[in-house]
Amino acid sequence: MSETDVTLAVQAQYEAFPYPPVPYDQPFEGFSSLGSYTLAQYARTRTLQEPKGARFLVAGCGTGYEIHGIAASNPGYGSIVGIDISRTALEVAKRRLKHHGLIHCSVQYGDLLDPSTWPEGSFDMISSYGVIHHTANPLRALSNLAQRLAPDGVIALMLYNRSGRWHLYRIRQALELLGVTPPATPEKIQFVRQMLNAAHPNSLLATHANAHKEYYLYDENIVDNFFHANDIPFDIAEIPDFVAQAGLEFIDVAPHRDDWSARPLVAATHPEFHQRFGELSRIEQLRVIELLEPLYHTQNLFWCCHQGKKIANWYPFTAEFFKGSRWQLNPLFVQYGSVRYLDRKVPFSDLLDKLDPAQIPTQKMDIFWQIAQIPGKVIASSRYQVLELLLPLAEQARSGAEILAGQGEREEHILNLFRQWEADRLVLRVA
Repeated sequence: MSETDVTLAVQAQYEAFPYPPVPYDQPFEGFSSLGSYTLAQYARTRTLQEPKGARFLVAGCGTGYEIHGIAASNPGYGSIVGIDISRTALEVAKRRLKHHGLIHCSVQYGDLLDPSTWPEGSFDMISSYGVIHHTANPLRALSNLAQRLAPDGVIALMLYNRSGRWHLYRIRQALELLGVTPPATPEKIQFVRQMLNAAHPNSLLATHANAHKEYYLYDENIVDNFFHANDIPFDIAEIPDFVAQAGLEFIDVAPHRDDWSARPLVAATHPEFHQRFGELSRIEQLRVIELLEPLYHTQNLFWCCHQGKKIANWYPFTAEFFKGSRWQLNPLFVQYGSVRYLDRKVPFSDLLDKLDPAQIPTQKMDIFWQIAQIPGKVIASSRYQVLELLLPLAEQARSGAEILAGQGEREEHILNLFRQWEADRLVLRVA
């Protein structure tokens, strides 16, 4: 098919099956790590930059759920505009914005392959979640986005992972042999649903069906997975070269529930593995994880920026580096993180304005942080660590030298704490 034919086919699909099928009145809970300007800029510069006044573009906003996520993830944003080729989806998005009172947010028709249909100007952050790989020309779509990115801006992308979707593509091939091919119809959707429900309990097909049982309750999701008009996946190792062709530079993957970390994959009981792993380039590390767990990651969630704008200041976390920098608690953790003591789990923000820390009677306080690079996302902690080290950093930045002053024998322990806390984006370097 020609590029025009592909675009029209994709547009027709999303007009008939607007995506994602999230009710317009459903709230967005928590925040999107991929869509966080603060996290993306920290990966680029290793300094805290907050999104106050920033201008966002959601390229392929669909029914607007991603816009809601961007708004929740960027307190103080300036404006968010979403574009999409499905006018049906845009109508749902408009209802979503109005229902949730998302001020300074808007949507309009826009084709990623035709920038003349976009709003004017440049954007501090562009987010495109699961869209570029559906266009007729992904490289041209990305190049168009790059031309509208502010000089120090960041792009957040989700592209399908080829190996992680391996079984899904084989199911599609089987459906084609059975004569169940795009475009979707109610009868074809029902055939797939019945096939998934009838899968033998011990089969790989049943494993897939059970893992996505709730997802496949919606026709739109069956269509998106099995009848899509265009779908171009990427292995993680292909992405740096792909974005480079658009004049961009790969920054890193975004921290997510499907974390690209070796820590949950290989236990610390194999120190040589982790030593060798640590000596690899970042993209080589990601490739190792993809090869060892080829079906785990169905999505590549990552950030990129203009070439030459990824600031190379990722110095080793030495005592000198820590003492010479100022540190602050991640504003997202202040807003969305929580702590547990005794049988109570409370938002961290309660420690700032509701609870009297002096009345907490226990020494054990666990930290709940959704992007921590550990299984379960729970950081074992103590009353001292939470109240004496972290709580003050929620109100103002402090230098590492000030934090370590008078600590004596505990200095090395505190340094190791902050080293891990920064890796988990719990504390961020201000300068």
